[in-house]
Amino acid sequence: MSLARWLTRWNAFWFPTTTTRALGLCRMVAVAAQLFWFFPKLSEHLNLVEKNSAFIQPQALIMALTAVVPRDLLFSETGLRSLYVVTMVAGVLALVGWWTRTALLVLAAGIWIFVAHLYSYGGVHHEAALFSILLVCLACSPSGDSFSLDALIRDRRGDGGPRVVDTASWALRLAHVLLAMTYFSTGMTKVIDGGPNWINGYTLQGYLFGDAIARGLPLGIWLARQHELCVVLSVYTLLFELFFFVSLLVPWTAPLFFISGIGFHISLYLTGGHDFFPHIVTLVMLLIATVPRWWEERQGAIAAATAGLRRRRATLPAA
Repeated sequence: MSLARWLTRWNAFWFPTTTTRALGLCRMVAVAAQLFWFFPKLSEHLNLVEKNSAFIQPQALIMALTAVVPRDLLFSETGLRSLYVVTMVAGVLALVGWWTRTALLVLAAGIWIFVAHLYSYGGVHHEAALFSILLVCLACSPSGDSFSLDALIRDRRGDGGPRVVDTASWALRLAHVLLAMTYFSTGMTKVIDGGPNWINGYTLQGYLFGDAIARGLPLGIWLARQHELCVVLSVYTLLFELFFFVSLLVPWTAPLFFISGIGFHISLYLTGGHDFFPHIVTLVMLLIATVPRWWEERQGAIAAATAGLRRRRATLPAA
């Protein structure tokens, strides 16, 4: 395949010409989830600065900030409260779409600081990373061109922004790619570290018993007693994580993988208490962005097949 054809396919994947409606709706979903579901707990951060005079494991962002701003100024009760209010106000503005890009950038910056601050005391997790990156990507995309006050104001001025652009998909496509990389990495870790033991059922039973008993989850305790079912779920988990990337290569399978992923994470929460809620919201956003296009393509294919069948019937001789 020539370089020109590769570039054409690359641009078709990242920059297809489409409306900004799905992106605008996804912006609202992401910001609403961040504001009302994932927003940092101020009391938790205040408790950390009160109980610790220094960072235990400062993250790169925190080291960069404290190199410019004294720790006692930004990471104090007053500093954290001020940051909390600014981030919350930016989130509200991003949700309604007023000064959307600026509001999203401020919201993302605030969330990044809070997440990095939380992880600077020895406990590092990974469920917030992808969603935090997604917020920045939404800020750099035309996510305020639809379902926003910015769009409404431009329309009333007779200066409406572009509604059909080639930059409305790359942010969500990047989230899709990062999600595929995350799942594949997790699946390969199971293969390399666990090998055949991962799918023998006993490994999953052990994890379920430990998590469900510690967190008081009756469903998890019941499931941990079902060895055959745990074998099936172990195989399913491995296949889902290792082959999620197929949804990138074969677009018509994407909605199936997204729905499976949502169910996968809900079941993890109900049986083991693993709250990968940002992943669920990301999958919902990808589903929102994919299903309309997928439906249109399926309808187009059905219409084309029906038209072809009618033409063939018209050419058949009369009985």
